[in-house]
Amino acid sequence: MELFAPLSEHATEPAVKRVENVLTLLVSANTLAREQREKVRFYERSGKDWRREDGKSFRESLDTSTRTQRLLNDVLRRYPTLPLAQGLVGKFEIVERPVTSSTGRWAPWERWAVGTLLNLAKKPGGLSLLRRCSECSHWFYANRPHQQFCGESCRRRHKAQDAAFKEQRAAYMREQYRPLLKELKERPLTVLKKTRQSKGTE
Repeated sequence: MELFAPLSEHATEPAVKRVENVLTLLVSANTLAREQREKVRFYERSGKDWRREDGKSFRESLDTSTRTQRLLNDVLRRYPTLPLAQGLVGKFEIVERPVTSSTGRWAPWERWAVGTLLNLAKKPGGLSLLRRCSECSHWFYANRPHQQFCGESCRRRHKAQDAAFKEQRAAYMREQYRPLLKELKERPLTVLKKTRQSKGTE
C-alpha cells in the first residue's frame, strides 16, 4: 500500500481527507516543538532566560502548539487502538493497530495510513522528513533533510522559474543557436548559387 499517492490522486475521498488532516496536524505539532527546542537551546547557550528575552513570541508559539495538539487529539479520537499479539519465527511482540468506524472501500487504507503515521511519530525525527513539495504541494517522505521537492521534475520546474536560471538559459541558447541561424540565413543563397552553376545559367 502507498501512503502518499492516494493523498493526491483521491483527495476528495472523505477517508483520504481525514488522513491528510492527521498528517498535517502531526507535522505542524512536530515543527512547532522543534522550533521551540531550538529557541530554548539558543537562549541557554547564550546564557539568557528565554522567558524574559522572548517571552511574548514564545508564549504565542506555546499557545499555537497547545491548540494544534488539542485539534490533533480530537481527530485521533476517531482511531482508538487495539493491542494485537504478533509474531514471526523467533519474534513476538504486541502492536497497537488503529481501529476506525469508517466503512467502505477506503477503510483499510485509512487504518493503515493512520497507523503508519502514528508509528512514524513515535520514532525520533520520524515526522521531520514528511514534507509538502515546494512546487506541486504533494506530500512526500524526504530522503535527505534538505530535500524540498518530491521529484526531479518538480525541482527542475521550480528552478526554471528562477530569474538567474532564465538568464543563463537565454545566454546558452544565444551561444548555441546564433551560429546556426546565421548559417541557415546564408544557406539559401549558397544553394541557389550552386543550382545556377550546375545549370550553367550564371
